[in-house]
Amino acid sequence: MNTLEQLNKTAESITNIRPAYREILDFYKEVFRVQEESLKDIQLPPIIIEPDLLKIKQKNELPLIDPSEFLIDLKTATRTFLDICDLASRLAPGLSSNAQFLKKTLSEQAFDLEPLFSAILNRHDKVLQDHSLLFDVPFNELSLFGYLSIAPSIRACAEQLESYLASMPELQKGYCPICGNPPDIAFLNQEGQQHLHCSFCCHKWKSERMGCVYCKNNEKDMQHYFFNEEEKEYRVKLCDHCRRFIKVVDLRQMNRDFFPNLEMIATLHLDIQAKEKGYTNEGTERNEVYP
Repeated sequence: MNTLEQLNKTAESITNIRPAYREILDFYKEVFRVQEESLKDIQLPPIIIEPDLLKIKQKNELPLIDPSEFLIDLKTATRTFLDICDLASRLAPGLSSNAQFLKKTLSEQAFDLEPLFSAILNRHDKVLQDHSLLFDVPFNELSLFGYLSIAPSIRACAEQLESYLASMPELQKGYCPICGNPPDIAFLNQEGQQHLHCSFCCHKWKSERMGCVYCKNNEKDMQHYFFNEEEKEYRVKLCDHCRRFIKVVDLRQMNRDFFPNLEMIATLHLDIQAKEKGYTNEGTERNEVYP
């Protein structure tokens, strides 16, 4: 079974368990399909890290690159942007109007995607806000369309950069060893080892199970979790020291393939519960736009 077949099967399995998520999963399933297909067309030169710089990063426990250093295949990202606008027009009522407007504006060459993509990589929120005001499209929607379009290029770069990590000791930090972004979800593999999933480049890395994945606080009375008996594959870890949370998926309790981005969407109710308790997770904020 190929990746796209597995993705469809997993989405359908989740929908059967949680029918309330059908509309949002139907949209994001297609988005992830478009992203997987665009990966095949991406052509980018490798990102080179000089040996001396690599040693400095290793010594100081720094990520390999800054997010601004990711390369984007503009042609593929533009096509992906248009495809996602089409999907939103058909499958996401809450995003449909703005998606149609953005596609029309782009086709009329009144909208240049390169500054948008660059602003996302460089965290230039002011540029994104200016675009948002200019086109009268909410900031979070514009950011979402832009990020989803460049995500395949970012992922391709991250997969290439993983070769640099092979010769470095595992840092097991609360930030991505490739780009420094926070994780959006954690998972336990079949051996019970905990791994984190980067909210930006989708890299996965090993993490200690004990204590907070973010601030590393290990005081027993500061660490809590909650779960639902009907959802044994999920639990949410809470840290009273930094007031952040992380959702943990136990793959030993699952009988379906694991797609972190899909599980992120299928557990939105857990984010809501954690936030109602006063905890945050900056790694989840990018995709907090629902159709």
